[in-house]
Amino acid sequence: MNQLTDFFSIFWKYFEPFLKFISTNQILSGAVATLIAAVLIFIFKEYIKPPPNFSGVFEIECKTVKSAYNPYLNLKTFYTLVLICDNNSIEGCIEKTKDVERNNSIRTYTGKHRSIGEVRGVIKRNYLRKNHASLNIKMDGELRNYTILLYFRRVNTDAMYGKFWSTAADSSGEVKWQRSAF
Repeated sequence: MNQLTDFFSIFWKYFEPFLKFISTNQILSGAVATLIAAVLIFIFKEYIKPPPNFSGVFEIECKTVKSAYNPYLNLKTFYTLVLICDNNSIEGCIEKTKDVERNNSIRTYTGKHRSIGEVRGVIKRNYLRKNHASLNIKMDGELRNYTILLYFRRVNTDAMYGKFWSTAADSSGEVKWQRSAF
C-alpha cells in the first residue's frame, strides 16, 4: 500500500503543474477538451451504440393497404433481399418470391419468372433515439419497371416493421422485415 501511495504522490507532483499550465492556457485547454470530446464520441459510436449490420440475406413481406388498382388491395408480396452494409449505407439485390392474394391463393415465382431489382438505402443514426432506415428499390417487373420505398422507424437487424410506397398501382402499406423465411 505504501508503494501505491508513493506512486500517486510522485504522479501528482508532476501532473499538478501540467494541469495548472493547461488551465491558464486557453488554446491548449480548448485542444485538450476537443480531444477528450472526440474520444468520448468515438467510444459511444463504436462501442455503446454501434451501427446496425444489414449484411446478409433477409425476407420482407409487403401487405398492400392502399392501391389505385383494387385487385392489389390486401395483396401480400414476399421478397428476398441480399444486402451489404457499409456503416450507414446499404446496397444489394432483391427478388420477388411469391404473392398471396385476398382469397389466399398463392402464386410463387421461381427461376426466370422472378422479378429482380437493385436496392440502395441509408441508415439514419440517432445517438439518443432509435435509428431509422430507408431503402429505395428499383424493380424490373413482369410488365414494367417500378420503384418501392421502404421506411423503418426502429432499426433492428433481426425483425422490423415499417411502411412501403410503390409506383406499381400507386400502392402503399405495411412491411415486415426479418432474417428468417416467412
